[in-house]
Amino acid sequence: MGESRFTFADAASIVQSYQKDSQIETIIIQKLTAILQGLKGQLFVNLYPQQIASVAKFVYLLLTTFQNERTLGQEYVDLMYVNKDGRRLTKRGQRLGYILSVCFGPYLVTRLIRKLKLIVSKEEGADGVGENDDEEDIGNCSSLKSLIDLGMNLHLMLFYFEGTYSDIWKRIFGLRYMVTHKVGDQEKKFREGNANTYKTLGYVLMLQTLTQGIPLITRQVSYLLNQGSKSGDEDFSSAQLGKVITKIPERSQVSHITLEDPTVLPFIPSESRSCTLCLSPMTDPSCAPCGHTYCWDCLQNWCNERPECPLCRQKCHPQQIQPLL
Repeated sequence: MGESRFTFADAASIVQSYQKDSQIETIIIQKLTAILQGLKGQLFVNLYPQQIASVAKFVYLLLTTFQNERTLGQEYVDLMYVNKDGRRLTKRGQRLGYILSVCFGPYLVTRLIRKLKLIVSKEEGADGVGENDDEEDIGNCSSLKSLIDLGMNLHLMLFYFEGTYSDIWKRIFGLRYMVTHKVGDQEKKFREGNANTYKTLGYVLMLQTLTQGIPLITRQVSYLLNQGSKSGDEDFSSAQLGKVITKIPERSQVSHITLEDPTVLPFIPSESRSCTLCLSPMTDPSCAPCGHTYCWDCLQNWCNERPECPLCRQKCHPQQIQPLL
């Protein structure tokens, strides 16, 4: 087939394109958030910021990349997608696979890790959540996330060295950037200088990856070698495992406490009686371990998605929430 008819983009141009697209996506996220806030309320947009961002990115790429049109970032630096061999344009299936993966892949991976953590937490029992979380996480979900981050750093390091695939999903689906104008001698020299700069960044990232990766892999191997000796330390009795809570009343059958009534918990000042998640007077006011208060349902829903206080980000699992009354 001969050599490619296209000039592949350098790392600097790809980064410029990415930065411009990030600005556009931020604007779309803000507009979509404002619309959803009016339709669904403040609590909804507080609970699902990652999902809103994923949908905004999906819409942007669906209207551009999927239609084989350039994004505003690609137009800004005059780039276009081609196949990995550089001899033809990308196919619709490639573009769709990339869009779905880059928009929803990170979200699904995050949800999977949280689900695994929840399973591990249930197996260890409520007493497993506490000061020894970091130690217990070695070799399980936290180390899995660390290994994923390590892999992403390795991919970014390759991008700095080669200037090819800026995104792991682009590498998987074979989407590369080409320059759609003729590259002159002066621009070619400028690109070579930029390439050397990014290679320097690659070496710095390589040192950082080694310093973080070697201890991580060492701890993982140590955990795998020692986990067998700890298998019988925290067994539960059959009676404990057989306990099941029954006859739980429906929500409508329970009388709820609302701070809209000034006689309820009168020591709480008026400016602190609204929930910062739903912006309404608190219903069934409840407290996180850090001391911040919210509606019971608001804080439970939040911690089921992200086990942390919405304000200070201190760890807060659903079982740690305490009602004020």
